[in-house]
Amino acid sequence: MTPSRASLSALLLACIALSACGGAPQRESFDLGGPGGAARTLARPLRGTLAVAEPQAVQPIDSDRIVVRTGPNEVANLAEAQWVDRLPRLVQARLIAGFDIGRATGSVVRAGMVADRVLATEIRRFEIDVTSAEAVVEISAKMLDSRGAPIGHGRVFSSRAPALHSTGAAATQALDEALTATVGQIVRWTAAQV
Repeated sequence: MTPSRASLSALLLACIALSACGGAPQRESFDLGGPGGAARTLARPLRGTLAVAEPQAVQPIDSDRIVVRTGPNEVANLAEAQWVDRLPRLVQARLIAGFDIGRATGSVVRAGMVADRVLATEIRRFEIDVTSAEAVVEISAKMLDSRGAPIGHGRVFSSRAPALHSTGAAATQALDEALTATVGQIVRWTAAQV
């Protein structure tokens, strides 16, 4: 393990240990940024209306906590930081923004509104991996017709970004960078499907 990874591990474990102490520490709230340049160019313009469903996720991802993977089967949360809302809602907003920036025609709405197609996703990983000093984002996606029946085959998209610091700001920036790349992949793949 390199010194930077060892120091990252020590810092993250110290932050996690603070959450176990009496009197929970005050947590700073972080939002995900804009969609960035990765989603600006679609393979082709959208046709018709696309609904983006809120991503599925399991605990601890389906929460407002920032997940840290400390080992192959161990996860924890950053003690001093949290998301401003549940992570699936934030990711849904980022996906919609990615389509809004990239599209030339068509319409993108939240699921529940009338649409020709639905993009259904599942957040599989959204974490800081201490062992690799990286932010890891992995999202599976599939297209559904207006009745909810699958169209074609789904796909898994993933990206990584360096995460050398354990503060809330540095961790969320690294996760945001990995998400931007993943959103770009999903937007381009979806545009080719509809």
